[in-house]
Amino acid sequence: MNLRLTHLCPFTLLTAVVVASNSAVNGTTPNRASFGAAWQTVDCKTFDVPAAVTAQSDCGYVTVPEQHGQTQGRTIQLGVVRTRSTGKTPAADPLFVEQGGPGGTTIGVFANVALPEFPELKALLERRDLIFMEERGTRYAKPFLFCPEFNAHTIAVAQGQQNYTDPGWIKACHDRFKTQGVNLNAFNTRENAADVYFVAETLGYRQFNFYGVSYGTLLGQYVIAQADKHKAKLRSVIMDGVVRPDVDFNLASSHTISYALRNLFHACAQDQKCSQAYPGLEQKFLTIVDQLNQKPIPITLTIPSSKKAIAAKLDGSTFVDGIMPYLYTTPHGGDLPKQIFAASQGNFDWITKRLSNSLKSDSAKEMYHTVLCVRAKSIQVTPSQVLPPPYPQLLPIGVRESEAVTKACDILQVEQKLPFVYENPEIPTLVFNGAYDPMTPQPYGEAVAKNLKTTYVYTFPGVGHGALILPPDLPAAACSTQIAADFLANPKQTPDSRCLTQIKPAFVVE
Repeated sequence: MNLRLTHLCPFTLLTAVVVASNSAVNGTTPNRASFGAAWQTVDCKTFDVPAAVTAQSDCGYVTVPEQHGQTQGRTIQLGVVRTRSTGKTPAADPLFVEQGGPGGTTIGVFANVALPEFPELKALLERRDLIFMEERGTRYAKPFLFCPEFNAHTIAVAQGQQNYTDPGWIKACHDRFKTQGVNLNAFNTRENAADVYFVAETLGYRQFNFYGVSYGTLLGQYVIAQADKHKAKLRSVIMDGVVRPDVDFNLASSHTISYALRNLFHACAQDQKCSQAYPGLEQKFLTIVDQLNQKPIPITLTIPSSKKAIAAKLDGSTFVDGIMPYLYTTPHGGDLPKQIFAASQGNFDWITKRLSNSLKSDSAKEMYHTVLCVRAKSIQVTPSQVLPPPYPQLLPIGVRESEAVTKACDILQVEQKLPFVYENPEIPTLVFNGAYDPMTPQPYGEAVAKNLKTTYVYTFPGVGHGALILPPDLPAAACSTQIAADFLANPKQTPDSRCLTQIKPAFVVE
């Protein structure tokens, strides 16, 4: 499965404009001619930005210190897209929008897909500029820490030719980057957070807001911690699908997946149609996992890049891998009771597409691991201390994921950073949780919020990993956008969240 804290689902947003009451309006936003010397303009096609977004955007590389503590040392480049507000009197403080992973592409997901194809970010763009900064090491940054060896490994694992936790792929990738002179000690969340301030200052913004989803929420916590250390000022933060900085989310995956599934099973049991169509869903799920572990069944997967069919086996853990995309992506959680029921009757055809899609990844796997490996000292609580017990059948998943990362860290040998410490807790913060989120559950968001002074925490029923950007026909999409817009208008005032009372989980029943 190779768990990633990322957000690659479809997106949505409310198109209503909220009038700002505590935001710098009528301020002049910087024009490209005034950008600092670290900015280098490039054609937006360099980042594959669609024409509709290009017309409203400035694209370029920002050259940043490889390590911000060594300003005279080596440098790296980050792709940046600044999309100018469509409003007549926009606020002077932009919104940075940052992706998860670690290792996912911000520009590729948000600037290239979410903004042109869905209404949510367009609504926020009416009030302020949007800044899409490619995190160091990801697709539109230089260097891009991509490991093609990982895809070959994933295919070999599916075919039963390699062990899941075999680190041979990352050793080959790591050796290649070492030969190229890449300093992997520079690719971590502390440096990512400093990059945000550096880019804001290069573009000429005195103040900014920050939105992060998934790993982007961990980055957001580091951005908050650095708020008093830079010239540009942090006005507010939105965290969507929140990472606890003190928990190994890979080891905790047995617990977090169980947490999400229990929420799903409970919601189905409370829904008249779902409960009648799919009774005893929890026990059916556990029985399926037990049976597949005892006797795996043959399946055929398709490699996305070549369309080649390969023979594979479906055991209990692989079955859980296959249902993860349903929990992640809203509204597909509503399809899952039907699919689990079908599996209980011997129909697994539906799962092969999801498992086939997982055979290809274009994220920065080397960056994923450097970010996790340097944070070992920040992991200070166990999953069982902060979450309910998992289903026993799912325990091998967390062990597998954590072991794979541990073996990778043994190879990378990056410098350990000091434990994360909360600072500047006065920064207003909005927290979104999804009830079906299998990686960053509601208790994570609530725990992080307790370390900050001005926080607003909301959990969305029937929503997976990431609540702000959802398919536009869902009530949760309009609701999360309205709450976010209300918050950005005045971060020191509790946003209007009455729309949450109208959101109910929906299920596909046949």
